[in-house]
Amino acid sequence: MKAFLITHFMPSFIVRLFAKPYVAGDSLEKGIDKARHLWIQRGIASTIDLLGEEITTKEEVEEILDIYLDVVDAIKKEEFSSFATVSIKPTSLGVDISKEYCIDNIKRILTSALESNIGVTIDMESSRYTDVTLEIFHQLKPDFPNFGTVLQTRLFRTEKDISELNGLNAHIRLCIGIYIEDKSIAYTKKSEMKTKLVEYTKLLLDHNHYVEVATHDEKTIVECLEIIEDHGGSQVAEFQMLLGVPRDKIQEELLEKGYIMRYYVPFATEWKYATNYLRRRLIENPRLAIYTLRNLFGRVLQPFRRKTK
Repeated sequence: MKAFLITHFMPSFIVRLFAKPYVAGDSLEKGIDKARHLWIQRGIASTIDLLGEEITTKEEVEEILDIYLDVVDAIKKEEFSSFATVSIKPTSLGVDISKEYCIDNIKRILTSALESNIGVTIDMESSRYTDVTLEIFHQLKPDFPNFGTVLQTRLFRTEKDISELNGLNAHIRLCIGIYIEDKSIAYTKKSEMKTKLVEYTKLLLDHNHYVEVATHDEKTIVECLEIIEDHGGSQVAEFQMLLGVPRDKIQEELLEKGYIMRYYVPFATEWKYATNYLRRRLIENPRLAIYTLRNLFGRVLQPFRRKTK
């Protein structure tokens, strides 16, 4: 019911209002500006992503590829370049046209990024694409040490997928996942997904992979941190969160411990892609709307608070 209401009855202009804190803007320049601001003001790294997926025409794919190449070139010019990464989606780079076409496009991005040792992560979309995403990763990783991927702890298959990474020394973003999956292939309770996130963090570290723990849940972060500290600390793992979700206190604690704290910094060239992204976020976590309203009213009331002091 929640998903149906958000998908079909929430107007796009309302979704766009909620999107503002979670999307850097509607241009590459705004995405880079946001990443630069995070680095200078707080020492927070970024993974920059162009919103847009399930692209079905080569013309659109070529446009997206050109923008990603521009993203990499823009990062190379920044002081934070050694800490920034890029996130890409297989469905925005032509996997629905053909796997080999998608691989050729990803190779171009990886080649350019490798010149400056910029990391590139291939995102994990719905379970429909899990096999092909991991096939692409396994094929390209040996030639591109800057290549990483994502595993979702909600899927039953993930433990097996981890076992098949042996020997790759992979960079893995570990998250519960945002796509609603059938109960025949996935856990349905958040508590189960979070438990698996802790379990899989240890499993990945035991097999010498670098883990990017992507969660806002502080209890889960603390549990993962205990395991990470036993395996080498900040040399073997980092923490990632979404732009716009308020977790300043624990972020500062992680930074003080020497960990990389990284924000997912998406930007869009068309707002329809940003609203589609946020609809999924709202379905997964309706509290995002509460965070947004709190931030908006906080800014509105701030001048009045100053006057009453």
